[in-house]
Amino acid sequence: MKKLFLSIAIVGAFCMASCSAEKKAEDKGEALKAKIENCTNPDSLRVYVQEAKDYAAQLVKEGKDKAAESFLSEVTPAVQAKDPSAAAAFTGMSLEAKADSAIQAAKDATKAAVDSTKAAVSDKVEQAKDAVSDKVNDAKDATKNAIDAAKTKTAEAAQAGADKVKEALGK
Repeated sequence: MKKLFLSIAIVGAFCMASCSAEKKAEDKGEALKAKIENCTNPDSLRVYVQEAKDYAAQLVKEGKDKAAESFLSEVTPAVQAKDPSAAAAFTGMSLEAKADSAIQAAKDATKAAVDSTKAAVSDKVEQAKDAVSDKVNDAKDATKNAIDAAKTKTAEAAQAGADKVKEALGK
């Protein structure tokens, strides 16, 4: 009975931990947004803008480009209202995220092209090997046939010579 309760408690703890990790990530973005909206000090605003920028960069690194863009689009109006010069930092951020995505897409396309080229070259090499092997086998067969034909002709000539000698001796 104790094992049953213990296992249920462990499963419950895992469920709570996994849900709270997602909630913390969402809460961090919401907390930064609330800090920026309620900020009155320009120096503090710049610090919060940098934190928001770092948070968006973290989202981009995790592959959550859409989440980063939506976060920046939610925060930008509040920053724009407080300090338009600080909002310029977010404009470059979204362009950087798009550039990073484009670079990653280009890298992926290049890797795919290299892989397909390697596969095509490998196929051609295998086809060439097969063709050479077939030609070598054909040459071996032709040589064997020529040798067999020469042996047969030699045996026939020897037999004909022996027959002529027997005839000459028999007369």
